[in-house]
Order: sequence, then C-alpha cells, then structure tokens
Amino acid sequence: MSKSQKSISALLRSLTIKDSSSMIRTPAAGPSSRPLTTSTKSAAAAQQKQTQPPTVSERGSIYPFSSRVLVQQTKPEPTKALAKVNNITRGVMPRVNSDLRTKYDPENRLSRFFDKGSKDRIPPGSVLVVESWTSPTKTGFSSFSGVLLGVRRRGVSTSFVLRNLVLKLGVEMRFNLYSPLLKDIRVIQRAEVGKGDKSGKLRRARRAKLYYLRKDDRRLAVIGNAIKQQRALEEREKERIRIRGGASRR
Repeated sequence: MSKSQKSISALLRSLTIKDSSSMIRTPAAGPSSRPLTTSTKSAAAAQQKQTQPPTVSERGSIYPFSSRVLVQQTKPEPTKALAKVNNITRGVMPRVNSDLRTKYDPENRLSRFFDKGSKDRIPPGSVLVVESWTSPTKTGFSSFSGVLLGVRRRGVSTSFVLRNLVLKLGVEMRFNLYSPLLKDIRVIQRAEVGKGDKSGKLRRARRAKLYYLRKDDRRLAVIGNAIKQQRALEEREKERIRIRGGASRR
C-alpha cells in the first residue's frame, strides 16, 4: 500500500469517528434544554394535543362514515316556539278577500246574487245580461246575454258561465264577479217556477250545473225570444222617457 492510500484511509476513519460522536452528543428536541416544571409540562401537553390531528376513534365518533373527515361541532341556536293558531281561517287571505270585495262591490249587490244563503240568489237556468267595460279607461261597454249554466264560488275568484246562441252557434262566456271591468248584471227572467206551472216562465232546475244544455239548444232558442222581448220593452221604456222629457221642456 502506498503512502497516499494510507493517508486517505486514515482521513476517512477520522471522519467516521467524528460523525458518531456528534450523533451521541446532540441534545433532545425541545424548546429548551432546561428541566420542565409541572405547569410547563401541562401547558406543553395541551398545546401538543391541540396541534395533533384527531385519532381514528375520535374521527369516527364525529363522522362515522369516513375516518379522514373532521367536522367541527357547533352548538345549535335555541329556536323560538311558533304561536299556535286556534282558528284555521285566521290569516292574510281572508283580510285580502274582504278588502277586494269592499273595493269592487261596496254595496254588496253582486255578492247577494251569487251567495248560497241570500234570498236574492240567482238560480241556475235564469236569463242574465252582463255589461262589461271594453277598456280600462271605461269609455265604452259591451253586453252579453245568456243562460246561467253554473257558478264557481271561490271567494274573490268567483265566476259564472253564460251560454247563448249567436247565428245558430253556441257561445259561452265566463265572467269574474269581482272583476274591475264588470259594469253591471241584470236579471231578465228567473228560473223559479215549479213543474206544474203553465204560465210559460222558466222552470226551476234541479241541478247546480246545467252543462247538459250544451247538447240541447232548444231551450236556448226559447230563451233567445225572452231576451228579444225584454230588449223591446226596454227600448219602449226609453222612448217613453224621451217623449216625456220633450213634452216637459215645451
């Protein structure tokens, strides 16, 4: 062995001896090399517990479906008990319905026509003339006459259906009772006569909905004659009023 090789081997041996001695002399990991008291030991243990992730058993108790999920538990806020309502009809809608009725029917005239407990209730099968405004400005109106087939009572959404023959063709129209475009409802003839009456008036129907008249228009043809007679009487009355007014001016 040459001198250079001997020197290299001696150098390596010295390096290995130094590394082993440094590993033995290194102090334990910690904030300081001073001995810890009881208070510092408890504080360090609490801090180490907070920084450490929860164990598998702790995670399983929080979220049992996965061991890798950590859910923060929060205390639920106390909720106030809801007030019990003894009467079902109490609420907003009855107040809204009453306000709309007083707005569009202040005299309660139209409501009496279609109320079940009213004495002025119009029975199904009666002949009516409905006048409605053609525009929101209420500058012109149109009229439609027909037989009352049925009434749909839904509070403010109450509506009724009229049917008539126009040029030998059946025409139906549904009107909302509390619509702002409804001007007036006139009763031409009521269907209140019994079966044994032979006066020629409309007979009282035993049903609330007369939809079977859609298949039999003979009764509608008879009603059309009654409407024509009523219109002729109204025109004569207007003519008399006009003549009387002209005579009084003279």
